[in-house]
Amino acid sequence: MEKVQVAVIGAGVVGLAVSRALAMAGKEVLILEREKTFGTQTSSRNSEVVHGGLYYPSGSLKAKFCVDGRHRLYDYCNDRDIFCDPIGKLVVATSEDQIPMLQRLKAHCHRNGYREAKLFSEADAKFLEPNIAAAGGALWSPSTGIVDSHGLMLSLLGDAENAGASMVTNTPVQDASIECDHDIRLYAGGIWISCETVINCAGLWADEIASMLHSNTAERSKDWSPPKQYFAKGTSKLQKNKDKPQERNIIPYT
Repeated sequence: MEKVQVAVIGAGVVGLAVSRALAMAGKEVLILEREKTFGTQTSSRNSEVVHGGLYYPSGSLKAKFCVDGRHRLYDYCNDRDIFCDPIGKLVVATSEDQIPMLQRLKAHCHRNGYREAKLFSEADAKFLEPNIAAAGGALWSPSTGIVDSHGLMLSLLGDAENAGASMVTNTPVQDASIECDHDIRLYAGGIWISCETVINCAGLWADEIASMLHSNTAERSKDWSPPKQYFAKGTSKLQKNKDKPQERNIIPYT
């Protein structure tokens, strides 16, 4: 049986960032990717937005890491000439009834350490984006931006491999178990691999990996069960006025 110190399942942006950090900390890292190359699923099928940190509950890890991580992500990309641009985002009121809600959202941003967020009048919002209809105003998030996700992932993989990590592709995890001695075993690529640590970064298949490990655990915890996956749908709008294209992220307040 093959042995490895850390196995990271999934070579999307999260898996690659985790692998990079562990490899640079001196860990032996093996990245298992089911597709033919890295980042071909969720990590390459998104809006490539760098979030400002508007909505996460105060005191939560998401709120903390979004604000801190945003600064670190921009610094990382700028140091390596990866395209990124803090173009900003307008959260637009679609009716005057929503202005108090935007005021509460601004206060929430400030509690989370995102003090750059501010309220704009309707005139100020339209000065930035003439095509919008801001019924009374908008919340301006200046640190929201965009990033070249492929360039970012390529750089993360390069850093990880330079630090000693290895990636194997076309290698889905087909079986897994946690033994009585806490040895974690993965069946992938036709062989069993013994791992000290497994980090599940399998994206849309993360719940399946978690269920596989949980169902084959010698000492199954009664206090934890694998997460369930819930599907959700987002809606995008097509801008008709191509003479004056928008330059920033724009979303209605909901």
